[in-house]
Amino acid sequence: MKKHFEKMSISQRLVWLYTLAAAAVLILLFLAFEYVERKEIDMYQRAEITSRFAIMEHIIEDKASRADWKDFKEQIQEFTPPSGGTIIRTDSDDPFFRIDAPFDLDLSQTDRHHGFSRTKINGRNYRILSKVIAAKGERPEILLSLAWDTYIPEDDIRIIFLTTGLILLTGIISMGTLGRLIARNSLKPIERLSQAAEKINSRNLSLRLPDKDMPSELKSLAAGFNGVLERLEISHQRQDAFNSDVAHELRTPVGNMIGATEVALSRERSKEELEDVLQSNLEELERLSTIIKDMLFLSRADQGETATNLSRISLAEEVRRTADFLDVVFEDCQAKLEIEGDAETAADRSLLSRAITNLLNNAVVHGTPGQTIKVIINRRADGSSSLTVCNRGEDLSPEQCRNLFNRFYRVSRERKNSENHHGLGLAIVKAIILMHGGEVQAECRNGLIRIGFSLPSAPDGEKQT
Repeated sequence: MKKHFEKMSISQRLVWLYTLAAAAVLILLFLAFEYVERKEIDMYQRAEITSRFAIMEHIIEDKASRADWKDFKEQIQEFTPPSGGTIIRTDSDDPFFRIDAPFDLDLSQTDRHHGFSRTKINGRNYRILSKVIAAKGERPEILLSLAWDTYIPEDDIRIIFLTTGLILLTGIISMGTLGRLIARNSLKPIERLSQAAEKINSRNLSLRLPDKDMPSELKSLAAGFNGVLERLEISHQRQDAFNSDVAHELRTPVGNMIGATEVALSRERSKEELEDVLQSNLEELERLSTIIKDMLFLSRADQGETATNLSRISLAEEVRRTADFLDVVFEDCQAKLEIEGDAETAADRSLLSRAITNLLNNAVVHGTPGQTIKVIINRRADGSSSLTVCNRGEDLSPEQCRNLFNRFYRVSRERKNSENHHGLGLAIVKAIILMHGGEVQAECRNGLIRIGFSLPSAPDGEKQT
């Protein structure tokens, strides 16, 4: 039964649950009606037999002589119809004052408070009222019993109950039909959502589920699903951009290697010429390897990878350590490094070192030769920390400044050292900082370029390494 119910549609479940609930209510009402009706019948029967008994009691009280009682016994048939609906019985120590009846009176079964009892006569139900009538004249004390047939009223109530049962059955069927209509109408919004969801595929991820005029429960569901669609669309766009960028960046070096190799093979070459070609191809392959590694790193970041190997790190110390590996680059550009301030943060040392390396390298390579590159480190009131690399360089427009962290973005092909860099350095910085839950910033004004990041506060439990 449970498995069958689980296989039902929501509409069928609602119909069944609504019908069962309605049936339960109707059955309870039916039982309540039956209880009240039986109480009413009981009160009616008690009142009816009490009324008849009072008449007989009044008549017998006036029969004080044996002659009067003889006349009463001859007239008793007037009070007991042939149908047997009413039966009178009297018991007395004097046999003369006894009137027999086809039932035995068991006083032990008699309600002492009301004098009522029940018995069966010829298969029919009778209610009996008994009472002792005091002696008067020649008449001794007698026990008067009046039996009243309850068969007819109970038969009538059976008809009433049967009619009520039919009404109950009709009500349940009607409630089932009504429940079906209610379920169908209630599930129309879900049907709308289902129809809209069927139209969504990889080619039209921009579609969204309708949330207008939806119940509050479905509105939140639609909003959540639309949020998933939006993230999926962004992920799909990033994937497309990734494929396009990789194809674009790999096309040139691969073409160069193919062209150089074809030329080298077009005629006989000396050992030195072939070595030059191989050396050139090796340089292109190393460049391709770097691009592929960087793109794979960015792809993992896009998939939601986060920094896990966290330790407490001094930003100023990490900048000095990283700058030691860039001595040659600094010397070539005659650049100097100045560090202002310090702050601690929780970060993956290898990832943070890579981000700082890319920032310093970007400042040296694209900055003015012979300048002093300034690194400003601040600890904010909320416990977070920031690092900003400042250098002088080519004046950039606000749009160019906003695009600095985009993949494969180059301010200009004619820019110094543009061909020696594939435009992923700052994109990797952004990915690393996002993996730590931070943010990146870039500001370009009057030839002063400020590029950096901010990181959340370091947990107290992290230890410095």
